[in-house]
Amino acid sequence: MSQYSGHGIRRYERIFGPGFVSPGGLPVTAELAWLLKLQPGARVLDVGSGLGGAALHLADRYRAVVVGVDLSREMLEAAGARARAAGVAGVSFVRGDITWLEFRAGCFDVVWSRDSLLHVADKPALFARLRRSLAPAGQVLITDYARSPAEPARGFAEYVAASGYHLLDLDSYGAALAAAGFDGVVVEDRTEQFAAILQSEMAALEAERASFLKDFAVADLDYLRDRWSMKLDFCRRGDLKWGLFRVERGCSRTVGLAS
Repeated sequence: MSQYSGHGIRRYERIFGPGFVSPGGLPVTAELAWLLKLQPGARVLDVGSGLGGAALHLADRYRAVVVGVDLSREMLEAAGARARAAGVAGVSFVRGDITWLEFRAGCFDVVWSRDSLLHVADKPALFARLRRSLAPAGQVLITDYARSPAEPARGFAEYVAASGYHLLDLDSYGAALAAAGFDGVVVEDRTEQFAAILQSEMAALEAERASFLKDFAVADLDYLRDRWSMKLDFCRRGDLKWGLFRVERGCSRTVGLAS
């Protein structure tokens, strides 16, 4: 997808912040990481690790041992270079498709993913695979785009299709995690926070317009401004949701919906 081409990656990093291609950059990453109460040596699988900002934060701040997985060779090379430059130990990156990569059963204490699973069509199969890689008392923290359970407006449906997204509504997303055997699934509607993030990122972009245009074209500025405005409008209309999905008690012994 062109939005994840080399140029598109650099353009996204400019609005999300160094090392990030997900909403809120480092401040939101730090906020969410705090929820996990990680202990030194915690083994973390970062699904869709992108430019490595979250992986580096988890390893540096919490001394976690992080394996980042992503499809983009360019982002992984940049992430590896950042880790070496920062001298952060305990971080490694793997290029591959998380829907078929195999990890040893129970080898991770945390599965972490920031706004990347929206590209996965068969989420139940992926969740079952992730469950096998998680230790019995492990945790899951996912942020992801979701949609309203109502019939979407035409413009929103076209945006989802053009972006290659596969979205569930919030309740269905949580139910899919529970059905895969995760116990203690918590679903939070963070759409208001997402809208605030979009507004803040748009304001920062406008404030740094002159600096941005030294490195990018007017068309790049227009692309980001238009896309962020569109997402904000979708949030206000109720079509686009942003969810925080957490599993606090690891895997249940039997596969079924959590009570």
